[in-house]
Amino acid sequence: MLEGKEHLLKNTVRQERAKVFNMVRRIGSKLSGLMITCGILVFLFGIYLLFATPDPVLSPRLNLVFTGALGFVGGLNILCGLLLLLGED
Repeated sequence: MLEGKEHLLKNTVRQERAKVFNMVRRIGSKLSGLMITCGILVFLFGIYLLFATPDPVLSPRLNLVFTGALGFVGGLNILCGLLLLLGED
């Protein structure tokens, strides 16, 4: 009877840690590329908004798109930070 309980209490922390590290490595490289791409696009869009003459019809829509893009990059930044915390030893 004692042998059955020892089998149930098997320590699986190392196996789970290895699975999390592998998942973080796979997802981390893809998210890094996505972050770089989104950052460059938001930067270029911001430069465009600075130098383009404001159109009264498109201006509110462009500001909404730019604000949404900044929010998306911020959300990705938080997600990447959490993945970095998961990948720490």
